[in-house]
Amino acid sequence: MPISPAGVEIAAASVFLNPANPAAVNNRVELQASIGLRFVGAGNIRVLVRIWRAGQEIYYGLESNIFDNNIMINVSTVDAAPLGLQDYQLIIENQTPATTAFVTGPLVFTATAYGQ
Repeated sequence: MPISPAGVEIAAASVFLNPANPAAVNNRVELQASIGLRFVGAGNIRVLVRIWRAGQEIYYGLESNIFDNNIMINVSTVDAAPLGLQDYQLIIENQTPATTAFVTGPLVFTATAYGQ
């Protein structure tokens, strides 16, 4: 995992919001991710997780005060997405220069559409 400010895409997900379905107008997309990480180094480790849709950042979260070498990060958010095919990218970056970080898994990234 690169040191900030360079992030790396570690997963992608897509969902189709059908314009022909009247309920799709109010759809929300629930995005969930679970990321298993391993760190080499010591101290207060910080990891930034981002989710992009169509090249635009729609979510970011900073996980800090990590003092364990093996962790699992869980992310959950809801996007008010436009109709049509939506592609999402899960991006991660290490914000602690004195450490090396690896995505060891498990790695899960889902996008689920819900009508209202």
